[in-house]
Amino acid sequence: MKKLGYLVIFALMSAGVLAEISISEPSAIYNLGDRLYVSAEGLVGAEHGNLNVDLLCGNRTINLEKMSARRYGSGEVFSYSLPYKFLNREDLEIENLGEVLGECQIRLALGDSESLTKTFSISDGVVVSVSLDKVLYNPGEAVSITVEAVKANGAKLNGFVEGFDVAVFSKAIEEGFVEEIFVLPETIEAGSYYLNVSAYDVGSSGVLNHGVSGVSFDVAQVASSMIISLSGEEAVPGENFSIGVEVFDQSGVEMIGNVLLKILSSNGEVIEDSVSAGEFGNIDFVLNSSVGTWKVVAHFNEMVKEREFEMVALQKVEFDLEDSILSITNVGNVLYNKTIDVEIGSEVLILELNIGVGEVRKFDIGAPTGEYEVVVGDGENFFNKRVLLTGNAVSVKNLRTVGIFNNYFIIWFFLILILGGIGMFLFVRYRKTKTIGKPSIVGNVVRTVGRVKQNAGKEVIKKVPTCVKSHVNHSLNFTNKSPSVQGLDSKNYSHKDKTMVDLTSGTSASAESALVLKGEKLVSGIVSLVIKNYEDLSEMARANLHKIVTESKGKGLIDWRGEYVFVVFSPLVTRTYGNESLAVKCGMEIVKRLNEHNKKFKDKIEFGLGVHVGELIASKAGEKLKYTSIGNTISFAKRMSDVDSGRVIISEVVRKKLIRDLKVVKGKEIGENVTYIVKEVKDRSGDAARLKQLLARNKVS
Repeated sequence: MKKLGYLVIFALMSAGVLAEISISEPSAIYNLGDRLYVSAEGLVGAEHGNLNVDLLCGNRTINLEKMSARRYGSGEVFSYSLPYKFLNREDLEIENLGEVLGECQIRLALGDSESLTKTFSISDGVVVSVSLDKVLYNPGEAVSITVEAVKANGAKLNGFVEGFDVAVFSKAIEEGFVEEIFVLPETIEAGSYYLNVSAYDVGSSGVLNHGVSGVSFDVAQVASSMIISLSGEEAVPGENFSIGVEVFDQSGVEMIGNVLLKILSSNGEVIEDSVSAGEFGNIDFVLNSSVGTWKVVAHFNEMVKEREFEMVALQKVEFDLEDSILSITNVGNVLYNKTIDVEIGSEVLILELNIGVGEVRKFDIGAPTGEYEVVVGDGENFFNKRVLLTGNAVSVKNLRTVGIFNNYFIIWFFLILILGGIGMFLFVRYRKTKTIGKPSIVGNVVRTVGRVKQNAGKEVIKKVPTCVKSHVNHSLNFTNKSPSVQGLDSKNYSHKDKTMVDLTSGTSASAESALVLKGEKLVSGIVSLVIKNYEDLSEMARANLHKIVTESKGKGLIDWRGEYVFVVFSPLVTRTYGNESLAVKCGMEIVKRLNEHNKKFKDKIEFGLGVHVGELIASKAGEKLKYTSIGNTISFAKRMSDVDSGRVIISEVVRKKLIRDLKVVKGKEIGENVTYIVKEVKDRSGDAARLKQLLARNKVS
């Protein structure tokens, strides 16, 4: 510790006169706990009195030393050093050290004479300096702190430091220096923070010197979560579609700012836009936006969030009529395969269309010379215009099929005549080469087999009872009935099998699952009906089942396979590509009539029905449609009919194609495929009539 100084104690003279005393001045500042030294020279002993050394601090006087003047001989000059004192409770013998803080002096007194030092300070202060490695931090980041502490007397502190408020820690400090690291919480709110640090040392009776300081820093606002809201899970081209984005920081506080949006299709289409955080923005999709899964990608600062939605199929055309030329443009995003009504005056002509995306088809409209009101519509879109037409009769000609040969009938006639002549010549030449030489071996074999078959038939007929002969033809295959009716019991014989219902009778056209090597690959509608108690049905119930399916099939062809019944809607037969609608209508009608049957009769038909759309390779020969399933078209339809009972179940593909026409609820999942239960088929037939009435009223007005 620093020396207080030297105190020169005056000498007491026997005559009672105090000699002149000079005092060495103390240091300017002392801290609690420091050592206080008192010493003097040139003291003169005396026979009576005391020498007092006192510490004077404000109104408080603390005696540091008291000794008799007789300690040395009278008149004897001597040197004296006061043992050092600690500035603490024990050495000063006071309870409250605060009483000695501030400005103080040392006083030396003998009798009525005294001498004082200059004023000095006693302090308990510590100067604390706190610094950080930077002033801006992110949530969850480590903060590095440096603390320096020096007492008021200039000595480096050996003690402790404590942090509080934004961070709490405690650590020893040596030689006035210490470092500490703490980590900010991940969810700390953004803003300004102040870190307080206390530094102190302790004595035997508690804290002696202390100081407090602090430092401020900022926590950045970082986007930690983002919510993308859509006006729906499906977007319809040309209709309003809204996208909203909410952004929240690390503490859940909503942030403001601009969010960049990228809307991407699976075909590479890109739409770029922006929206303010916390608000909705409208996106305008062009009418021919591709069908399928689209993705919204939102960017805010360093954060990216994605969400998907479906772009539904849109069959939409625009009409234009210039002079007599009707132009129909497919402005939708899928093949347009609807029926168009062209009303010319009082007559209505129907166009069955298949127009590719972006394709324009032109038609020449004709009518007996005059001015006509032409109304064109497909049930959803309508166009009308008064035009002057010429011709012999009301007609609509497809200009795409009009070519150079359409107007040259004679040329066509001669071409056909020439080709026919060449064909006849080749045919005659071929026949001659087949008949020249030896008889055909194949012909001989066929004739021999015929004779054997005829003789065998005669032998069999001899054994047949007389009442049966009228129902047997002269061939080996004299019956196609079941074994139970092929007995030759003349009394109980009947040429009809009453135990079986012929499900193919009365239906000339049918479908058959077969390996089709040469056919057309077309998207077809499939209705799969499973009769779960087929083996237990009575003859009457089976007959009723057959009647219901046959009368409900519409344009579809039936393929009976035991307990499964398939109704196939192929464009080869229906002449339209919108077969999903026909299939659903067929399914709804079958379910409705089977449920009515079950209400009326005790012999219930337990069934399930599924509707799916997929690719089939099909060919048509006469009245029979042969088809081969591609992928899981048929198998998935069967699985849908198996999973539920008494309702129409449709696939995701069918739902998307008929999203405007059906009211559905989510059904069971088959693997990763979602199915839907049809609740209602919306009736849109009134739209055309209402528009026609509106046009009529406008015409009158």
